Amino acid sequence: MRSLALAAVTLVLLAGCGDDERGAGPPPGRSVATSRDITKAHLFGDPVHARVDVVVDPRRLDPDRVRLRVDFLPYRIIDGGIRRSRREFSRFTRLRYDLTLRCLTIQCVPSRLQSVLGGQEGRGERRTFTFKPARVVYDDPKTGRARHLRRVWWPPVDNISGLSATGTLATQTSGSFVSSSPGAEFETTLAPALEPSYRLPPAFLGSVLLAAAAALLVLPGTLIAREVRRRRPEPEGELELPPLERALRVVEWASEHGDAEERREALEALAFELDAKDEVARAQEVRTLAWSPEEPSAQRITEQIEAVRKPDAAAA
Repeated sequence: MRSLALAAVTLVLLAGCGDDERGAGPPPGRSVATSRDITKAHLFGDPVHARVDVVVDPRRLDPDRVRLRVDFLPYRIIDGGIRRSRREFSRFTRLRYDLTLRCLTIQCVPSRLQSVLGGQEGRGERRTFTFKPARVVYDDPKTGRARHLRRVWWPPVDNISGLSATGTLATQTSGSFVSSSPGAEFETTLAPALEPSYRLPPAFLGSVLLAAAAALLVLPGTLIAREVRRRRPEPEGELELPPLERALRVVEWASEHGDAEERREALEALAFELDAKDEVARAQEVRTLAWSPEEPSAQRITEQIEAVRKPDAAAA
């Protein structure tokens, strides 16, 4: 199995070495032609090389506005992303997009296979992926939108396991295990990891950060407590005022903060309470002030309040 896998990888790599530097122009009546190449089989964790050639007729399309969209999930593009090169030949322009892919997640590990006898299961030999087609798009200067030009379909890619039925394909050298797969970049050691070192003791640094966080909460906490105390309702015993006193306080508030309509309504309410106490003359004066043609001034309202609270002093 190991020999077959390496042979398949070698054949694919040799097949991808050919490169036509001239390229083929678009067929008659078309402005774009595409070709692609990709590593069709590889060992788990090895890089996968993909290439897309887009040949454009510059008389009909601006090569600088041609872009390539790809999706190789669960593989990820490495080595700086998509590498783009440009070459002029004959009457055409060839745009080459080179990509290097790799997948190291559990999604790329060959699936488990169940034993025929229902016994212990094991890893499969390979997993085949079929990627979404790449899309060649063109940023149309007239509409400002990306216009679809061509789809580039990828052949299936086989991800071959590096494990056999007898164990791992690795050799032990100088206390470490190094993969014997061509091009593999994984290495581990049996030596224990060194203890980490710190510039500051973690416990001390954590205490300092915790104290700093608590200090930052002092000011907001003080402001919140002050606002809560300000909005806290007064005890019910303090709110039980006589009706006349409540009416006087409403008139005082309207005199300081209210408009003309609120002042008139507050004075009318005060006159009503004075009528209830058989102070008809005083009630008539307050009512006259409330509905006088002119807006009740703060000074005249204050005089009426003092007259209600100290009738003897006002009469004198």
